[in-house]
Amino acid sequence: MALDSLIVLIDTSVIINFMHGKAQHKELFRELATRKVSLATSCISVAELYGGMRVVEEAATGEMLEAFDILPVTFEIARKAGLIRGSQRRLGRTFAVDDMMIAATSILHNYPLITDNRKDFEIPEIVLFPEF
Repeated sequence: MALDSLIVLIDTSVIINFMHGKAQHKELFRELATRKVSLATSCISVAELYGGMRVVEEAATGEMLEAFDILPVTFEIARKAGLIRGSQRRLGRTFAVDDMMIAATSILHNYPLITDNRKDFEIPEIVLFPEF
């Protein structure tokens, strides 16, 4: 996948692992910056980050998120998330609503998703960033 002039959607897990100093994630962000790849994340990820952080991490979390285009949940995203979740449920697979909101954001914006939890996004329409 060519990275130049690309926008990627970053899942919560990747941001958390970067903030915790994981070498693999630091290298990923370094590579994305070198190639001038634009970063986006869902407002769902913002809620997950602030909901799980320690008080002492608030300033660093805010600074980190300044590098991202924060994408809102629109009616279209919510509808798509519900449709995906419903179709997967009929196949006997259950996915969390928050993950389906992130998946729908990726699909409707046509941004590849970078996630550490690939199993949470095993749906036909989504483009997952190659494993790193």
